[in-house]
This record gives sequence, C-alpha cells and structure tokens, in this order.
Amino acid sequence: MLSNSEIAKNFEVRISTLYNWRKTKPRLYRYLQDADYNFEQTQEINALLDRLAKEIEGKMNVMEIRFFIRSKFTAKNLDEIERMHRMLLRLHHRELDSEMIFDLYEHIEAMSLMEKYIFYKRVSQFRQEGREESDEEIREYFGEFLAS
Repeated sequence: MLSNSEIAKNFEVRISTLYNWRKTKPRLYRYLQDADYNFEQTQEINALLDRLAKEIEGKMNVMEIRFFIRSKFTAKNLDEIERMHRMLLRLHHRELDSEMIFDLYEHIEAMSLMEKYIFYKRVSQFRQEGREESDEEIREYFGEFLAS
C-alpha cells in the first residue's frame, strides 16, 4: 500500500488533494493506495498472456491480418471479442465476394476466447502505435497468428 507522499509523488497530486479525495472520493483514494499492487497484477497478467501467445497455432496470412487491422472493427467488451468473427462479417457483408474474408472468418471463429483476446489486443495496440502495415512489421508483431 502506498503512502500519501508516495501517491503524491507518483501521480503528481498535492497531499491536500489526497486528503480531500479520501473524504469525497474514497474509492479513487483506495485505488491509488493500491496502485503498486494493481501495477504488479497487470504485469503478471501481461506475462501470462505472452506465454499463452507462444502456444497459438497460427492459421492466418499477412493479407488477412492487414485486412483486419484496416477494418473498422472495434470491441467494447469481452462478449464482443468472443463474437468478433460474426461482427466482422456483419461489418464487411458487402465484400462477401472475397474468399479472403471467409477464410479470415473461419480462422477467427476457430480461435479460443483467449486467442481472440490476444489477437484483438495486439491489433488495438498496433493501430494505436500507428505502426507501418508492411509484411515485415505484421510478421514480427503477429508471428504466432501466422501459418507456418
């Protein structure tokens, strides 16, 4: 648990503000006190996801992943990630003459929820970082999802 001075230093907040938050925003205050624990938990979860990603048997190709990155698909919660393959089809129903979309649909449908989660988080991070969509960059970033 962090002290008020540690919270003030880490989050650039005045101690008087923290005392005020302790009374007016007790949930926020408790969260900040446990910030070091929350950070450690997040690191552990990310390490676990990295290990699980190494067990993924990739079936996609670079073109499919690039298509997904460029798509307007976004998920707001885990349920939407679980239904990602269906939502992707709805989003691109006008392009259904493309065999690649059906292949992508089947590859995503075959993924476990954990694989879908890891894939979607990678896509989100890739988009957010504004990475170049070159074949090399996609191979490096999404290697586990690519067919051998």
